Amino acid sequence: MNREDSLGVFNRFEATIKQFNDQAPKGVNKVWQTAYDNWTWLEMRGENILNAFSGIGFSLAFSFIILFIMTGNIYMSVLSIICISAIILQIMGAIKLLGWKFGMIESTCVIVFIGISVDYVVHLCH
Repeated sequence: MNREDSLGVFNRFEATIKQFNDQAPKGVNKVWQTAYDNWTWLEMRGENILNAFSGIGFSLAFSFIILFIMTGNIYMSVLSIICISAIILQIMGAIKLLGWKFGMIESTCVIVFIGISVDYVVHLCH
């Protein structure tokens, strides 16, 4: 189940529990829900997706700084960042074209591909 579907189930449970607590007499109106570790994973999946996007920005900025320091050439550094961005955009586009939801596995793959694309472009830049 992807994050959006899980979030829908969570929200339906929360609405049912709120309705029960509103209608229940005092003393038994403190119902809460648990689903083993499913809701914890729901939050973790959301954070991983956000971290994948922030990782893209951080790695691009850090790569630019390191490339500029190592090459001393602003044009080579900019071209390298454009290449890295193009690789990441192609991966994100492939995920969208394949109809995949951007979930835990896809966010992990994007983080790994960021590292691979930086390594590839740095070797070409050198």
